[in-house]
Amino acid sequence: MPDLHPMDRLTFLRSLLGSTSLLTVPPLELFAPEEQDRLAWTKEAHRIFIYDAFVRGFRHHQGPEVLPRIKDHDDLDLVREYDNTHDPDAVAIYWEGHKLGYLPMGENRMLANLIDHGMLLAAYVLYTAADAPPWEQCFVGVELLLPENPSFNDYLDHYMDRPDAGFKLHQHYGGEVG
Repeated sequence: MPDLHPMDRLTFLRSLLGSTSLLTVPPLELFAPEEQDRLAWTKEAHRIFIYDAFVRGFRHHQGPEVLPRIKDHDDLDLVREYDNTHDPDAVAIYWEGHKLGYLPMGENRMLANLIDHGMLLAAYVLYTAADAPPWEQCFVGVELLLPENPSFNDYLDHYMDRPDAGFKLHQHYGGEVG
């Protein structure tokens, strides 16, 4: 008799979603009504900024073709590419169905882990620069979406009021460089 093991969550999700899966949440209107209800929390979610980078491989995909139409703050889709032979943590970046390139290899592991564990992210264009070299023409940002609930809101309020809150120590917020 074959050795049957329960399928772990990641294997189940991969089999359910195929070789790629969407990391970002498309507009709720694209979902069936029951899915809209299940994901309604994303409209009022806490958005925690976690990452920014230039799109890698921009000139090798559809980036140069669509660059004149891309606007600052346009939403992006991040798609996990499990079968990418060059990078096991590959996360592709799409704008309105056009592949722009990838998050940088070596920096993408955290985001790949988030999708692998079912976390929801929001990605968007921070800015474009048509006159820059191709590897610096599109700069993107990523936020982690976390549900609002009273206990988490209380936690955040308490943390933000603390004098030793990490963001207050960061140099971008006026903290000292260690």
